[in-house]
This record gives sequence, C-alpha cells and structure tokens, in this order.
Amino acid sequence: MFKTECARFTYSLAKGGCMHFKCTQCKYEFCSGCGQPFRQGAKCPVGPYCERLGLHAHHPRNCLFYLRDKEPQQLQNLLKDASVSYDTEAPKGREKKTGWRTLCQVQEQKELADGLKDDVCGRTVPSGYAGLCRLHYTEYLVEKINAHKLDPVNIFDEADLRVCLRRNGKTVPVRRWESEKLYRDKLIKVSTSALLPPLPAACHSRS
Repeated sequence: MFKTECARFTYSLAKGGCMHFKCTQCKYEFCSGCGQPFRQGAKCPVGPYCERLGLHAHHPRNCLFYLRDKEPQQLQNLLKDASVSYDTEAPKGREKKTGWRTLCQVQEQKELADGLKDDVCGRTVPSGYAGLCRLHYTEYLVEKINAHKLDPVNIFDEADLRVCLRRNGKTVPVRRWESEKLYRDKLIKVSTSALLPPLPAACHSRS
C-alpha cells in the first residue's frame, strides 16, 4: 500500500497532496494516482482543449485525481455495492499517539524550502479510518476501487463529468430543458459510451 511507481522505479511512500510526480531516478513526469504521463498542452496529442491546460495528464475515471475530494463514505458505499471489503480498524503498529491525538504514520515525500524530504505524514487520524488520516484513508479506498476495476462514474457530480469529457477530447452536451438530474444522467451516459473504461491504477504507459 502507498507505493508510488514510475515506469521503471517504485517508491514506498505517498506523494502527500500534489499528484504531479517526477521520478528522481529517470526524470519521468507522471500522475502518482494512475501513472499517466504529464505533458505540456501543446505537446499533447489528445485534442485542442489540451493546449489550454498547460502541464497536465489524462486521468482515467478511477484515478485519485477525480476521487480525492469525495467523502470516504461515498467510496465505502461504492466498495460495499461491489461486495468489496475494506478496513476501518487500524492494524497493529500503524498508529502513533501524541498526547490525546493519534497521528498518521504513512511515509510522504514533502516539499520543503531546502528541497524534498521523506517523512511521516503526521496528520490526525479520525476514528474509523483504519489508523490513517482522511487523505491517506481516501487513497487506501481508491486503491481498493482500482484493484477491483470499479467505475466510480455514478458518484461523480456534474463538474466532474464535464472535466472528464473535456480532458478526453469529447464535446460536453449543452443543457437545454433538462432538470439537474436528467442532465447529469445524460453526462453519465455520454461518459460511459464515448470514453474508454477506467484503467487500473497500475497502468504506467509512456505512450
């Protein structure tokens, strides 16, 4: 758990927020959530919309890029619906108490004034989050979603769906007379029919 991989190297740490990761060994720039390469807009072959984005990646729907701001309960429900189990209690040795607080012990790469440093997360651990802070518990649940190749499209809101379509070079349907629910249903239908299915997080293609 919490291994960041480029196409050639593996790191036993979490990125700690930003998903743009640059391999210190081979300088490959990629998304730490799905492994897709980061490219400058003008150099991206996907479509004209990319020119406006600057440095960006084309994340599959089950990437942490789309799911990091979802409530953990939404991700848990997605796993429950697929009969996938997940932890809520911490394994032995994962937690560290400081006074009345329990602190997350996941290793991160932190960007400091004097450069990058590998250190423990240190954020507060809420109850029922398996000994992890909210950020890393979300990462843990998303890893489960990826491992079982679940499509999270049904928990996307309208903004998520619009971004997903645009980033994949697809036209976003115009909302006319539809209610909010009907328009969201239309976006889901277009997303699932026009785009490739979500890729597992283990995909690290340089193509």
